[in-house]
Amino acid sequence: MLGATALGIWWMSSFQDPYELAILQERITSLGIIGWFVLLSIQFVQVLLVFVPGGPVQIIAGALFGPLGGLAVILLGIVLASAVIFALVHRFGQRVLRVFVDESDIAKYQHLSTQVKLDFWVVVLFFIPGSPSSALTYIFALTPIKFRRFIALSAAARMPGILISLFMGDSIVQGGFLQAAMLFLTIALLGICGGLFYKKYRR
Repeated sequence: MLGATALGIWWMSSFQDPYELAILQERITSLGIIGWFVLLSIQFVQVLLVFVPGGPVQIIAGALFGPLGGLAVILLGIVLASAVIFALVHRFGQRVLRVFVDESDIAKYQHLSTQVKLDFWVVVLFFIPGSPSSALTYIFALTPIKFRRFIALSAAARMPGILISLFMGDSIVQGGFLQAAMLFLTIALLGICGGLFYKKYRR
């Protein structure tokens, strides 16, 4: 992980050279609509397979297609994958949950299966950057919450984190490394505050 992080920092720092940045932007432009569908597929798989992190996909979406184009592909991928998850869980129940979700996550969020304030917890848990949103989609699919309501609430709660990641990716491509660093710190602070809030609640 340390090696991958060091390599990523070195790679991003190379874009301070205008020539390297121009080459990257040319490659991005050449992808066209094919690149959009490739990223949509990656986002779909990311939600479906719990162990794939979502943050890097969102940053790449911002770098490739800007905040608006990136937002469209991310939200569409989330909606499509969530629809498949709800369909699978409603059809096969706990069997699907135990295939895709770690036992520790199932135990940690077990109270949600009987939680009365489901709307509240969808918003709170999906708002926290770094929360296991893919695993939570499987878990909420087992609750009484309706799919449309879940999508509306979870998408609204995810929006701040998604937008910050998209703008971070866009800033990196545009050479705004200071802005990207500030956005990263914002995500980190939101994640820490949200994690502390949830830890206090569970006590």
